[in-house]
Amino acid sequence: MQILKLLSPAKINLGLWVIGKRPDGYHEIITLYKEIPLYDEIIIKEGPLRVETNIGIPQEENYVYKGLIELQRRLDREINFTVYIHKNIPVGSGLGGGSSNLAAVMKKVNELLGSPLNEEELLELVAGISADAPFFLMGGTAIGRGKGEILEPVECSISGDITLVVPSVSSETGKVYGSLTEEDYSLETYAEEKIKRILEGDTQAIENVLGEKAKELYPEINEVCRFIEYLGFKPFVSGSGSTVYFFGKAPKELKRAAVSRGWRVIELKL
Repeated sequence: MQILKLLSPAKINLGLWVIGKRPDGYHEIITLYKEIPLYDEIIIKEGPLRVETNIGIPQEENYVYKGLIELQRRLDREINFTVYIHKNIPVGSGLGGGSSNLAAVMKKVNELLGSPLNEEELLELVAGISADAPFFLMGGTAIGRGKGEILEPVECSISGDITLVVPSVSSETGKVYGSLTEEDYSLETYAEEKIKRILEGDTQAIENVLGEKAKELYPEINEVCRFIEYLGFKPFVSGSGSTVYFFGKAPKELKRAAVSRGWRVIELKL
């Protein structure tokens, strides 16, 4: 087997609404996922089952390792692949890097093994590890329901320049969800109407209740939002943070502020 190289994309949430709490303890959400051109680089080669990253993520905490162990259990056979991930997507940033890595590697390894899992089984496996991972098996733009794993592909007219600002803090998804109260819940019809407007290109309709909670929990995220507003742009939080994005190019003032504050600025085109 040759060494295989994969690219694993990030995503942003063009809005996220929480509908309520489920009997299983998770929250029912509606979100709009959009794949963006920011990538982790993955190498797969034959060798002992091992997953390494350039930033030292412990193997046992890595979604890819968890996925390969689960695949090994389901197939009742050894998985002899070594995976190396060069992380360009910031960790704990709400951009879905770990979920994307999981989807990319599991899809490719399943192919290399002769596709013992069908599409539905593969989706179910990755969804059991990360609610965002099924989106990355699909890519593009999609409405996510349930925990985010029930997907409806859609077309979105939003395009052009987008700037991501990532503060030097990792947001804990469980902590953000744990801060929700019933007052934060939205009606499903309200969320669906907002998404309809966003898909037509109305970025002013973007809302994210998790982002509002993340701003309360992490002053660094709130500081980024306030600075972007000061520059005349409308800031949006992706997922549960910590990434804040806005539509447009990064002004020089932002780049200067980022250097002194330890923020990472990423300019992309949708």
